[in-house]
Amino acid sequence: MNYIVLSRVSWEDYEYKRMLELLPDRGEVCFAGRMTPAQQRSSGIRSVTLAEMYSLNAEEYTLLVSSPYWLPDVLALQPAYTVALLELCPEGEDSILWDKYSALLAAKADLAGTTSERIYLEQNLRRKGIVYLSGDQPLSYGLLRREEQLFFLSDYEAIWNRALTELWQPSVDPEEESGWLDIQRRHRTAFYISMCAKMPLQPSVHYLAASYLYLRGDEAASLYLAQSFELMLLHDYTDCLHSHYRFFSAIEARKGNLELAVRQYEITAFTAGERAKAAQMRQWLSGGEAEHELLRAEIFTVNEDGAAANEILSRLSGPEARQRLLLNYIGTFQWEKALQLYEEMEADGTAAAENTGLGGFAGIAGTPEIQGLAGGPSHAFEGAVQLPVIEGTLHLLYGRRHDAIRSFLRSAGADQGARQLFAEMADMEEAVQGLRGRVMDGEEHA
Repeated sequence: MNYIVLSRVSWEDYEYKRMLELLPDRGEVCFAGRMTPAQQRSSGIRSVTLAEMYSLNAEEYTLLVSSPYWLPDVLALQPAYTVALLELCPEGEDSILWDKYSALLAAKADLAGTTSERIYLEQNLRRKGIVYLSGDQPLSYGLLRREEQLFFLSDYEAIWNRALTELWQPSVDPEEESGWLDIQRRHRTAFYISMCAKMPLQPSVHYLAASYLYLRGDEAASLYLAQSFELMLLHDYTDCLHSHYRFFSAIEARKGNLELAVRQYEITAFTAGERAKAAQMRQWLSGGEAEHELLRAEIFTVNEDGAAANEILSRLSGPEARQRLLLNYIGTFQWEKALQLYEEMEADGTAAAENTGLGGFAGIAGTPEIQGLAGGPSHAFEGAVQLPVIEGTLHLLYGRRHDAIRSFLRSAGADQGARQLFAEMADMEEAVQGLRGRVMDGEEHA
């Protein structure tokens, strides 16, 4: 397989050099940016300009992308595979812009990797293809020979190599216990369980152990969560009902204990919106199998487990399930899927009656908060899902600037909301050009 590296920084500062040495089935590797002849010879990597990159047959390449501001190029190139190397917002960048477009990049990618455990856990609740590029295992987990070099692989390096290989040689069942996804979760689980014994009074350590056990479907998650919750109360953290106690409802929903899951959610329902959700859950609880599936999906949604919720909702065919799937696609930044689903719903008449064009849904119970185009909870979910904003953002990323402007104007209507949308559009365009100039070291860009 051939690779193109789309970096956030120059080659001198690129922090994944060893990961490039471990690439499986490594053919040609190109770095989009300046490299000296000596650097190219020592690394076996060819430096390419933007023009040269676009002259390549991208269908024969996997992209390794470590900045969300490469997203327009990712969409334009249409590579064989896209691998997102997700990072926390660097110093000096706009964190709202960075986090939003990083989430869109992650949703678009075929595989993601990160050195941030916070991002790793967050992505585990949104998708399945995420590798944690760090670890605590001191042992070697394999060898890799490349020409005259011999590499001893750490646990996460072996998993990274296997995950990349399975992009084009898929496993029969990647979620089985021998699959790389579960192997890494098992390693993280074992680490935090051992840390619980070493740090028995630290609530965060117990919470992380519970989180990994939950992801593995292990019922012991509730034991570690209970310990974390008790320690939080002992430390006088009395605002932990939402952050800790509500987690019990997701664990019980996974076990199939829906009655208990609803009761646990009700304890954490303080606002009018949360109480309305609890009432809806009670109605579904007294229904049949389809309603129980909606209930399970809703409990996962309120616990931010979009991956589990979407898996359930995508199997259901009713209009309510499809509306909730649409909202979850938006909330997990799968925006192209959201627009496609909405168009299907409009075509078969199952879109909400309150929509106007791409105006979205008004008054759907259980609407989640998502990040707005210009940051903060989206006002779209206070009334309607602002699908024109999503449509405009995608137009912008695909290089259809005039279409983006029309969508943003349609979303803003008669008020002055367009100003904020256009300000972010300008910020994004500036960030893209700044990235290219930084990596290409002064190359001229259109």
